[in-house]
Parts: sequence; C-alpha cells; structure tokens
Amino acid sequence: MEVDRLVNGIGGVTLLNRLILVGSPLAGQRARIRLDGQLMHVLTQDGVLWRTLPCPIPPGQRHRLQGARLAGPAPLSEATVTVQRRVSSRGGIQVARQRIQVGMTHAGEIVTVVAENNTFRLVIDGETIRAGPRTTSREIDRHKAYATHPRSR
Repeated sequence: MEVDRLVNGIGGVTLLNRLILVGSPLAGQRARIRLDGQLMHVLTQDGVLWRTLPCPIPPGQRHRLQGARLAGPAPLSEATVTVQRRVSSRGGIQVARQRIQVGMTHAGEIVTVVAENNTFRLVIDGETIRAGPRTTSREIDRHKAYATHPRSR
C-alpha cells in the first residue's frame, strides 16, 4: 500500500495519529509513503527513494489509512548525498556527527564523502581511499565544512 502525505516543517508525516520523522529536507513537499511488509519507504515527489524505515503501522491496521491505495511502480535507486570535508591535522573528519579517521597522511586535504546506504566512501582526487560503515542514522545537514576561517573584527 502507499499514501501521499505533506511533510510538515520539522520533517514529519502523520499516519494513524503517529508522527513519523522522514527528513527535514523534505519539509513542505509532498512525499509518497510506501508500506512494504515490515518496511516503510519514503519517496520524494520525483519517485526517488529518500529513506527506508521500519514500518510503524501493523498490517492489520493499514486499511484504516486515509488515501491508501495499491502501491505503484518500484522506487528509483536512493539518491546518494555527497559532502566535502577538510581533514584535520590529526587525520580525522566528522560527517553526521560520526567521526571518521582518514589518516594523518591526508591532513589538510579536502575529502569528498559519498554517503551510501550503509557506508561512507571517502574520495580524494577521484580515487577512493577508504570505505567505512555508517553507524549513524542522522541526516547530513552540512555539505561543505572546511576549516574555520578567521573572523575579521
């Protein structure tokens, strides 16, 4: 089954009087919520898979959803988020509040981080230098995080 819902200002939708956070970048947009067994897929207006969550609605209650219909075509592949970080003098970066050790040999360099389903892939000058597990479910809200610039006073 699937339903369409308008995402509120904090990035949530309501299903059977339950607030489900689907992502603040979708705030103000209409999202398609697809209920597949134990999983709930959140799709953007373009039909791109945004996020997959455990389904909070039991199968026996899904018929009560307002505007419910049979699911349409399968979602497109998930959009990957790409961000840039400057490697610290100790060889580390931080993405979505997860610390990642790149290596002291890369200190001061700009690394491109490709956030995939369950991994972060680190790329410098077009070459993948490392891939590590993504242990956080937080959203990535900073896309370019370089070393702090001195403030002019």
